[in-house]
Amino acid sequence: MTSAAPLPTGTELLARLDRLPVGKPHRRLMLQGGLGYLFESYDAVLLGYAATAVVALWKVESGMAGWLLASVFIGFLIGALIAGVLADRIGRRRVLMYALLVYVAFTLVAATASSPGELFLWRVLSGIGVGAEATMIVPYIAEFLPARNRGRNIGNTMMFIGFGYVLAGLSAVLVISPAPEPGWRIACMIGAAPVLLLLWWRRNLVESPRFLISQGRIAEATEIVERFEREIAVKGELPPVPETSEATEERKTSRRNALRQFAALWGPGLAGRTAVVCVLWFAIQATHYGYGTWLPTLLVLKGFTITKSFAFTLASAVAQVPGYYVAAAISERLDRKWTIVVFMACSIGCAAGLGTATTEVSIFCFIVALSFFMNGVAGPMYAYTSEIYPTATRTTGMGLASATARVGAISAPVAIGYLYADLGFGGVFAVLCGLLLVGAVVLAALGLRTAGRSLESLNATAEPVARVRDDRLS
Repeated sequence: MTSAAPLPTGTELLARLDRLPVGKPHRRLMLQGGLGYLFESYDAVLLGYAATAVVALWKVESGMAGWLLASVFIGFLIGALIAGVLADRIGRRRVLMYALLVYVAFTLVAATASSPGELFLWRVLSGIGVGAEATMIVPYIAEFLPARNRGRNIGNTMMFIGFGYVLAGLSAVLVISPAPEPGWRIACMIGAAPVLLLLWWRRNLVESPRFLISQGRIAEATEIVERFEREIAVKGELPPVPETSEATEERKTSRRNALRQFAALWGPGLAGRTAVVCVLWFAIQATHYGYGTWLPTLLVLKGFTITKSFAFTLASAVAQVPGYYVAAAISERLDRKWTIVVFMACSIGCAAGLGTATTEVSIFCFIVALSFFMNGVAGPMYAYTSEIYPTATRTTGMGLASATARVGAISAPVAIGYLYADLGFGGVFAVLCGLLLVGAVVLAALGLRTAGRSLESLNATAEPVARVRDDRLS
């Protein structure tokens, strides 16, 4: 009778996973995650189009219109905080599945709303599912991807956000514009129904090996790594496993309550990183969603017809897709940090130009260019945030960053609703430029370089300190 072979160590498993070329199992995960982003972005932008119809149909004042535009982001904030903590405790897979169920249920209910207050409530609740889903996708995928091209592949996954914006724009032009009253309700259902198919496809979604190793579940992690090796080996020999000397991820992580999870992000070794990403996410997302959700309405207020406003916004959605691709391509060479800074600087220039543009052609050109740079920055930003945290706090860190972003996404549409009367079209874009400048300066001065480095090497200094702190709290 022969004894079973001993299980590999966590470090050995991670070395085997990281040396794999990107193959069929990676692409499957990226497609499943990308489709989640498609529906998330569709939902986030849809109300920006629908609000143009709802405000007119229900005679909603501008202040309340701002709250309607912010409703989904309030849900995003709650969902991001909940998902980040839960995923570091119960796993990435379960959170991804439950989040989509919440989104589908309340998005369908939102399509039946008959008053601004009712619509606000259902959009907050559906936003919880969307926020949880959006928070989880990148850290989950990043834990499978090799360091040498992690940024490019995350950026390519996030191109689906652009497709979601295009779908929302098409829905606005083809469904809402011809018949505003039933149109905006039908558009809600268009986004929710296909998610049921995505849930079915995700039924065999695997758990992250890095999470399993951090929980001491080596046998389960081994099975998943071996499955990836078998699928990729079909096309040829696998690269050799590099020698490993560090065991930074081997130790089983003790469970912490939610407060300790968040406290760890502000402890020694991680506090500076957390502060940078919070400022960065707030600046980018407040600008992005303040601009994106109000753009159709602002164009109408500037004298454009609703149809032309929707057409301009659709063109900006199309421009996002090459923005994601270009940012992803250069982030491996220029590094995530500097790619973000460059794209933010270009966004400032475009926003300033749009705020002062007077002709229809110049407004169109600046809208397209701003969309290219403003959305292109998302891929490297998500990748950067998922890379700088240890496995035990990765999704909590992403959840906090995403929640901070949602504070910006909530406050910006509401603030613009009140500021437009005093500042006008140009003043609104001047405020957005200032936010972007603050975020770019903070990242340039204090951010880390992450391209080409393994997740373990990036956190070799932060992880031991965080563990010591956790031991003292236990």
